[in-house]
Amino acid sequence: MMRVATLFVIMMLSVGGFNLTWVTEANAQGGPPTESLAQMSEKTLQEDPVCDPSHRPKITKIEPDEFQPGAKVVIIGEDFGQKKECLFEVTFGYEKAKDFVLKGNERIEATAPDNVSTGMIFVNVITGGGAARSAVLIKK
Repeated sequence: MMRVATLFVIMMLSVGGFNLTWVTEANAQGGPPTESLAQMSEKTLQEDPVCDPSHRPKITKIEPDEFQPGAKVVIIGEDFGQKKECLFEVTFGYEKAKDFVLKGNERIEATAPDNVSTGMIFVNVITGGGAARSAVLIKK
């Protein structure tokens, strides 16, 4: 009876102009279980742990620690990620970096914006695992 009802629904949808993908009888009758979203996410993390959201980034040093607007700096730390997709943003105070390049899980090369405020500010690194900040001095 179930097969007849399923066939009737498929026929009615086909007549209505819907495009259907054929489902095998094994799947229609509860065939082998498919991977859940949680299992797929866990598998992705095992295969590519560098973007793991449970690894919060940490800044250990910024070189140089005093610089002028527009200067190139190196941000050294941990858990920045191995892929550029893992690193979302670098800011100097409230201003976005002119550019930044991920050079591995522990290094970012960035250029301070030309309009950044002088004085003590925070450099912020934002990744899939969270944010990290460290204070620097911006000179005139």
